[in-house]
Amino acid sequence: MNSVEKNNRNVYLVLGTAVLLLVGVVYAWSIFSVPLADAYKWNSQELGVNYTIMMSFFCLSAIVSSILNARTGSPKASLFLSAILFLAGFAATAYLTFGNILLLYLFYGVLVGSGAGLSYNAIISAVSAWFPEKRGFASGVLLMGFGASTLLLGSLASSVIESGVVSWRIVFAALGALSCIGLCVGSYVLRYPSDEGDIPKDHTGVQKESETEITTAQMLRTSVFWAFFAFAVLGSAIGAGVISNARQIALETGAGLSISAFYVGMLSVANGFGRVLFGGLYDRRGRLVSMRWSLILYCVSIVLLLGALKYALPYLAVGGFLLIGLGYGSVPTISAAFVAAQYGVKYYSSNFSVMNLSLMVASSTSLLSGTLYMHYGSYIPSLFASVILWLGLLASYLVLNWRLNAMRLR
Repeated sequence: MNSVEKNNRNVYLVLGTAVLLLVGVVYAWSIFSVPLADAYKWNSQELGVNYTIMMSFFCLSAIVSSILNARTGSPKASLFLSAILFLAGFAATAYLTFGNILLLYLFYGVLVGSGAGLSYNAIISAVSAWFPEKRGFASGVLLMGFGASTLLLGSLASSVIESGVVSWRIVFAALGALSCIGLCVGSYVLRYPSDEGDIPKDHTGVQKESETEITTAQMLRTSVFWAFFAFAVLGSAIGAGVISNARQIALETGAGLSISAFYVGMLSVANGFGRVLFGGLYDRRGRLVSMRWSLILYCVSIVLLLGALKYALPYLAVGGFLLIGLGYGSVPTISAAFVAAQYGVKYYSSNFSVMNLSLMVASSTSLLSGTLYMHYGSYIPSLFASVILWLGLLASYLVLNWRLNAMRLR
């Protein structure tokens, strides 16, 4: 690969990260839900349904994106369609004047969620294809941009709304316009490598578990896929249950309004940093070590958050949020690298979109957390539910390693 091609792929990585930073604003839902709850008196359970809908369409649209990418040989169509959906969804949510929550589900849940899924799959599959020797690192950097959006854009939006300088409606509309512009730029610039000469060969030998290219249908018939899918579902579920209610959890520990927003942003930073950290860890040490550390981080974070809620210690929640962010950031990064290592790169866009359906299943924990809160008046029961999910996470990790070891012994 010559110096021009090397510079091009670095440009793609930077641009892809910047666009995902804009797209990742959908994860600031726990911040955006506050002005909506105040304006329309919607409760946490109703708003939790919107998060679940948003994540469901995020995952389903990623499959649509993989089909578009395969047929056109380019991420452009997916990104352009995403730009339209983001602008329409945020603008419609901003001027939701009737207070009908079904319209919120349509505008934010369906339109914005679909826009995010289309661009997420297109950007990660296109940019990571340029880094076969550093796929974990590249995926981690891209996902860092996606995860850090809550801190940078979400916290900024929260500060502007609380200052009263402009209304939350204008902020929502502005976010839609800004995301639309970034996605249009991405659709014009980003592309897949045109041939094998565009990219370096993978000489690392790290975690290269598959020498063949496996289709999505073939992947779905393997026990390894389902074991890892269970790990991804349970890991994402633990994180989603906390992230979708992060601000409310911080408030319950005794943190004030401004401090609670800072806690949410801090969680986002840890989420973003965790993606880069685990991307590098995967490249250097492989799947086994990465998944083991994910398990440890989740275990400690749940204990810290339970203590913070039970004894009303907001500063104890700092450690819990930091570790839950790192753990949540580990799951999509490990997933992105594992799919390529286990099933090859030819059908990566399609295989990755199917693996991401784990997020749709996991998003139901947001609704579960809201329901438990409505019943008990505390988020402590939802964290006890996370303990059960963690035990399932451990079991799926053990099953996956057993199946991979059995395959190697044949």
